[in-house]
Amino acid sequence: MQNRCDVVVVGAGPAGSTAARYAAESGLDVLLIDKRKVIGVPVCCGEFNASPAVLAEALPSAPGLDELFPVDPGLVRRRIRCAVAVSPGDREYEFDLGGYTVDRDAFDRHLADTAVRAGAVLSPDTKFLSREGHRVTTSRGDVEAGVVVAADGPLSPVCRSAGMERSAVLAPAITCRVEGEFGDRLKLFFGNRVAPGGYAWIFPKQGCANVGLGVQKKSTPVPVLLRAFLSQSGFSARDVQAGFVPVSGPIGKTVRENVLAVGDAAGHVVASNGGGIAPAMICGRLAGLAAARHLLHGEPLRAYEREWRSAIGRELLAAARTKRMADRVFGSDFLIERAMSLLGGHGIRNAIVFGGLRGR
Repeated sequence: MQNRCDVVVVGAGPAGSTAARYAAESGLDVLLIDKRKVIGVPVCCGEFNASPAVLAEALPSAPGLDELFPVDPGLVRRRIRCAVAVSPGDREYEFDLGGYTVDRDAFDRHLADTAVRAGAVLSPDTKFLSREGHRVTTSRGDVEAGVVVAADGPLSPVCRSAGMERSAVLAPAITCRVEGEFGDRLKLFFGNRVAPGGYAWIFPKQGCANVGLGVQKKSTPVPVLLRAFLSQSGFSARDVQAGFVPVSGPIGKTVRENVLAVGDAAGHVVASNGGGIAPAMICGRLAGLAAARHLLHGEPLRAYEREWRSAIGRELLAAARTKRMADRVFGSDFLIERAMSLLGGHGIRNAIVFGGLRGR
């Protein structure tokens, strides 16, 4: 492994690979490392991406959407027409939500390959161990870097090395694959017997579906809840994986010393629905470009903080506020039922997809 480069990116998920791509395209010497032997494996994700039109509506100030989306059609596993929210009393509320599902492992490898084609060097099976100033210690040796991008998830050791905070609320989530045909509608299930403080989902793919749930931290363990959900639906699961989703909004500071935080490490997640792929890629692009401007033209790294907050900060904060308000309702199935009835399909779409900020 090289012992000196302009930028080390830790984590080859959507945030890290996108940051590496744009830093490399700007002419920087970029090393992209990931602790996994195979990029994208294991998968713990709902694997749904909203359409470019929905993203433009939800994130109207985000730059670069036309460059980042839509993805290669070969990665699409099912076109999604709409979504259905199912209340605790099994009442259904349908709303428009165009998009598509992907195989997240293939999607992540595609993004990493794109970074490599731009000139980044990819080093899988490489663990980040520590950082002191510009020296990054990995399981494959030390490397000196001008900028370090923390794209290593919600518990980010890279952020910790720079004294950054982590997301205050990490929601447990679990996913699996279920064989069968499930149409072209997302299904979201609410209620305490299914997913206390969160929701369960069925996201159709080609010949199968991504099935999972996310909950409040103090609820019944997610494997127990998933088994119950699968049993009542008559499903048999494969490829079960669990993890955490940051749902308290962005961390306070995403730039410290020579470190930029992006993606889950920065809390770049739409807390009202747990979606993080699009925010990660949007902010990953901004991180890569900010690193380039810093190293090539002397622009302060703190410009990255200003740019991503201008691009999607308002929307992420609104979604976090909506999540906190929903938490007051989610303790009671009666209140959930009543709230969903009052909101209707359009209001539920606004709350879930846009954090209550848009779609009125």
